[in-house]
Amino acid sequence: MLRSLHVLIFATLLTLALCATASADVFYTNLGPNGEYDTKNGWDVDGSGYNNQVLAMPFIPSLNGPMTDAVLALSNYAGGNSPINLYLYTDNGGQPGSQLATLTQQGTIQPYSSGGSLITFNCNGCGTINLGTQYWLVAWEQDPNTQQLWMWDYRDGGGNFAFNRLGSIDGPWTIYNGEFGGFRVDGTATSPEPGTLALLGSALFAAASCFCRRVRL
Repeated sequence: MLRSLHVLIFATLLTLALCATASADVFYTNLGPNGEYDTKNGWDVDGSGYNNQVLAMPFIPSLNGPMTDAVLALSNYAGGNSPINLYLYTDNGGQPGSQLATLTQQGTIQPYSSGGSLITFNCNGCGTINLGTQYWLVAWEQDPNTQQLWMWDYRDGGGNFAFNRLGSIDGPWTIYNGEFGGFRVDGTATSPEPGTLALLGSALFAAASCFCRRVRL
């Protein structure tokens, strides 16, 4: 009986530990199965020497947990090739609200003539984002002599996104219905996944069955 109780306790603790273990997860994506995106079309993210356009794309995470990075489909269209400034914002009535964190570009954006590239932006203090809650990624090109393109998503689908041509990351925003820029948001999920919950149930059932058999003996 005592041994069975130990089995039950061990199985429970082990499964709870698995639930709490951090793993890399995709919180949102509109890229293709292998990271594909539209290599021919995109929206301007450029400095004052061009359209001075700031873009904001919404997303709703499918998991809870700390956000670790965002991966954007980008190409360098003209001028220089200064890094893009990327920010995480809350939602305020269907447009960007308050700034939550800054993300830092890793690597160099490839030319439009070669189809651009997927660029990772590491998150500095993004913290936990919540499934079912809308957030925004706001992209700003500070260099007046750089013109970048945020390439369209894999299926050329979309909805309402926001922009301004004032070079301002805080609006005012114009809402536009069109194709989304292609991107993915990654994080470390803290919500128990269905497989983990099933494992917990199986472990507890097996341990409880063993315990019951011992009691009858």
